[in-house]
Amino acid sequence: MNLKQLLCGIRYVTVQGDAENTDVKAICIDTRDMIYGSVFVCIEGTHNDSHTMAEQAVYKGASAVVCEKDIKVTKGVTVIKVKSTREALAYMAAAFYKKPANSMIMIGVTGTKGKTTTTYMIEKILNSAGINTGLIGSIEIKYNGITKTNGNTTPEPLTLWETLSDMKQNGVKAVVMEVSSQGLKMERVSGIVFDYAIFTNLSRDHIGACEHADMEEYRACKTRLFSMCRHGIFNKDDKNTERIINDSGIKSISLYGVGKENDIGEYSKLFTYADHINISLSDGEPGIMFSAHLNDKEGMDYEHMFVLPLPGIFSVYNSLAAVTVCDIILRERDAKDRLKLMSDALCDINVRGRLEVISSDKGFMVIIDYAHNELSLRELLMAMRQYVRGKLITVFGCGGNRSRERRYKMGEVSAELSDFTVITSDNPRYEKPDDIMNDIKQGMLNVFKEDRENDERYVMIQDREKAVRYALSCAKAGDVVIVAGKGHETYQEIMGIRHYMKDSDIVNNYLYGGYNG
Repeated sequence: MNLKQLLCGIRYVTVQGDAENTDVKAICIDTRDMIYGSVFVCIEGTHNDSHTMAEQAVYKGASAVVCEKDIKVTKGVTVIKVKSTREALAYMAAAFYKKPANSMIMIGVTGTKGKTTTTYMIEKILNSAGINTGLIGSIEIKYNGITKTNGNTTPEPLTLWETLSDMKQNGVKAVVMEVSSQGLKMERVSGIVFDYAIFTNLSRDHIGACEHADMEEYRACKTRLFSMCRHGIFNKDDKNTERIINDSGIKSISLYGVGKENDIGEYSKLFTYADHINISLSDGEPGIMFSAHLNDKEGMDYEHMFVLPLPGIFSVYNSLAAVTVCDIILRERDAKDRLKLMSDALCDINVRGRLEVISSDKGFMVIIDYAHNELSLRELLMAMRQYVRGKLITVFGCGGNRSRERRYKMGEVSAELSDFTVITSDNPRYEKPDDIMNDIKQGMLNVFKEDRENDERYVMIQDREKAVRYALSCAKAGDVVIVAGKGHETYQEIMGIRHYMKDSDIVNNYLYGGYNG
């Protein structure tokens, strides 16, 4: 493939050389991955700028360099200058892999919370309906029995398009993927026209250094997804929905929410809602049941009971998002049949590290969850409060090199809703774990104030494994132990090094591995 073909649809200036007569064998953004005949795309990151590596890339065999800054490289090598190399990279990757997304149903899910669970629900429903569906998300990439780890919630363009190409070759007909605000900001999904895009919710998160400047930027990044899709599906009960609809300019939409009332205006007659919501307990494990209603364009209301092995009102919202998009995709089938198929598919849904239940033979329950901000922790603890017959014990830490406000807020939430808290380390990254833990403690003290008796309601244990084991050692029959923050992650990042650590392994080893030390 020649370079001009790769650059189709991209505004560029030829600084030197000839794009039409430059053959490209690969696209690279890292000189360590260079092969002869590659085009090297210079990317400016938070800590490094590969524009400085352009000459090295040429030395290793690059036939062309794409840049957004002025560079000097050996004459005879084609140099292309673009406005944004991140955007160019996405479009070039799409062209290199022959745009496989164009021949599959593409579903993107964005929002602060609920992306992962919603994507798994959609994937399970569509596969149950006989539509070969792949999934791309924060936990893994999976399709046709193939599973791969995923470094980013939304992969970098080269990984993303290679994955989509392999999915197509393996007969995948639909792809559901998490689309993060960072993924949108970094142009990772540019070049994809999503058939359906889902908005779950928006709350204050990912604000700070290396993330988003403020909520306006955060919302704007989420909004971009809906300017890249054919049909948008929105949580009507989120206060940001109307703003995102208006700012994106999208016209074709569906809504979902709790209760029949549609307070978003006359945007759409397509509406999915839940009512008659009740907590259900089966064999001591958490769950929830509700009636799901489908409203079509003719105003017909179809109803079916759903029973989920997941707690919390947020599980209802995630289900409704999945039901809404799958109902549209499966629209040729009878409405009652669609609802039954979807209900059956979700009756045993489980997502690793998301409300992952581990039962103890000692009569208490352990929940592993990814809750890593104020709102997700609050919702988790409030949901589990409804199942606690004894004490609610919470183990959590906060990530380093992230907003300190998150630490204070999560500390406040745990002080308000937990009976006992074990403050520990998460991924300290390049910060001192003690500093992070002290910030969490300060948040708790903001709630306890001068009541020194509450000193007995928390303990600080930096070693995460020891912290989890301590919490388990304190648990009695009827208690619920929440291990929050890391969920599916299998590592702890300390000073740039990832050390193997998995919360569920720690719990299972303590409960059933014969090690109680």
